[in-house]
Amino acid sequence: MSMNEYVLNMRQVSVDSKRCKNILSIENFAVRPGELVAVLGPNGAGKSTLLRTINLLQPYRGEMQLFGQDVRNANKTLLRRRSALVFQETLLLDDSVFNNVAKVLKFRGTPTHKIQQKVHTALATFGCEHLANRSARSLSGGEAKRVCIACGLVADSELLLLDEPSASLDVGIRAQIIEKIRQWAEARQSAVILVSHNFTDILHFADRAIALFNGCIVQDDRLEMLIRRPANEQLARLVGMDNIIPCQVERGSGGYFINLANSIKFLYPGEVKTPITACCLSGDAFYLDDASSSEQHQPWSVIIEGLVERVLHGIGTYTIRVKVGEQTLIARIPRSHMSNNVHRHKPIKLAFNPTDAHFV
Repeated sequence: MSMNEYVLNMRQVSVDSKRCKNILSIENFAVRPGELVAVLGPNGAGKSTLLRTINLLQPYRGEMQLFGQDVRNANKTLLRRRSALVFQETLLLDDSVFNNVAKVLKFRGTPTHKIQQKVHTALATFGCEHLANRSARSLSGGEAKRVCIACGLVADSELLLLDEPSASLDVGIRAQIIEKIRQWAEARQSAVILVSHNFTDILHFADRAIALFNGCIVQDDRLEMLIRRPANEQLARLVGMDNIIPCQVERGSGGYFINLANSIKFLYPGEVKTPITACCLSGDAFYLDDASSSEQHQPWSVIIEGLVERVLHGIGTYTIRVKVGEQTLIARIPRSHMSNNVHRHKPIKLAFNPTDAHFV
């Protein structure tokens, strides 16, 4: 794919601060038109710095192309107007809500006769049309955030950069607002880079995600792969991997023998890139090894015996905390596969397919 087929292409881009070198160090990051990309990472990982760099608000070293143009040789103001950055902070002018949104279009040279309809459409989409004549300074945190989102999207930019768009929003409308952003972007074939600490936002929004640690991309993958097969233990903990079990690996004639904590040992049929320190298992990898269970023991299954610590009732799923020696494992069992024999402080047998294990 040529550079002109990307809305963004970064190569060997680094950002320094007065206090620290390489607060951002991106070897390669490219985004295609219409692509929805989430950015994960702990506080201080460089997520907001990445968005400001892409929006040409942050000095950097390296190569960056926006909309097929080399930034070094292009009109940066015109490039910036083809994208929109919604900051984590609610930055609004001391003016009416309508005028705040309208000024975004005026700066971009939108014909006057089109501005009113575009502003009202954006405000209505994000549930704040009734605020049009209110002073921006009188808004609540959630109202101001929705107006900022309307400001960011009103110009139908080719690239949307969203920094914590659900921050300050009530829990009840977060998913609704994120879905409306996704629909708006898809209707206009806008590419979006979304930063959020709210993992639900990401699950509902993006197919692709990148993980940033210490300013570097440690994984760029489909979201499902990043969740189920994270690149390292730090990322496994960040995405909420249910079970991260200390382990050791031994090479055998038939494959790799995995020794988990509490003397659990099994043969892994695939390749294992050593060294490893932990085995990651999603809670939904387990099933009950029980005569009354709808799933029966398979010859290749790994069996784990323990005591039930707690059973949590969810929507369509039971979460079972199981004590295995000094380790507590979490299993998530569909309601339809649940056994009547599972009770607190009672013995339980869990089973999983060794190919569901992931090692870091």
